[in-house]
Amino acid sequence: MIRIVTDSVSDIPKDLINDLEIEVLPLTVNFENKSYRDGIDLSAEEFFTQMAKSPKLPTTSQVTPGEFLNVFKEMTSRGDEVIAILMSSKLSGTYNSAMTAKNMLGDVEIDIIDSKGVTLGYGLLVIEGARMAKSGYTRKEIIDRITYMQEKLEYKFIVDTLENLYKGGRLNAAEAFMGKLLNIKPILTVKDGGLVLEDKVRGRKKAMKWLVDWLKDHNIDLSNQTIGVNHSNDEAYALELIDVIRENFEVKEIILSKTGCVVSTHAGQGAVAMYFLNEYSNQQ
Repeated sequence: MIRIVTDSVSDIPKDLINDLEIEVLPLTVNFENKSYRDGIDLSAEEFFTQMAKSPKLPTTSQVTPGEFLNVFKEMTSRGDEVIAILMSSKLSGTYNSAMTAKNMLGDVEIDIIDSKGVTLGYGLLVIEGARMAKSGYTRKEIIDRITYMQEKLEYKFIVDTLENLYKGGRLNAAEAFMGKLLNIKPILTVKDGGLVLEDKVRGRKKAMKWLVDWLKDHNIDLSNQTIGVNHSNDEAYALELIDVIRENFEVKEIILSKTGCVVSTHAGQGAVAMYFLNEYSNQQ
């Protein structure tokens, strides 16, 4: 049996985690006086309530080698093969923890994949791998498909508030004030495993129009794709984005999720994002 392992930053909906038997190892979110396992100990609503009260952003801790070791031991002792698809090694040490655990076990049937991505973007890789495993594909076939998707995957984040960028030291007070005053919405993407600013627009409507225009300008075909849309505690905004996407494009399947505590720490309240394949892209 092939088992698919990931970390909680993949932000996969719980029903898919259960249906596809995906093993998810949680990162940890640390407020000043307490720590929480991402996706387990704290709801999104509770997290944002706590974060709003805190003058400092919470910190996050990677999955440890020991946690991976326990899971890998249990799976391989049953004769299972393992594919672990994890968040970008540029953004977390979780991938390195998994590699350390694999090396401790020696010659075992384990593959560790650096997704070079974050949140539901690489969650789509995990879902695809788990669906293929359930359908009886070989480990090589799954890895080949995941590698292909990883190279073609596009990430488009619309950040709604600059507050967390200010709290995290990425903006000074004047920049944050002017951004709020002008209703600036940064649009971020992922390149070579890191987050980069792609553009800035004023207001949510213009941000969604920017995304639709980008898709059309790049001749993106969504008709045979599973795409992802997620949000940080603003489902209405995400549903509005989905409506705009469906009005302009034919889409095979849309997976909707909300960000967990780790991603929400950096994205802030009200961010939305879309993830899809750009078949002509070699950006990563």
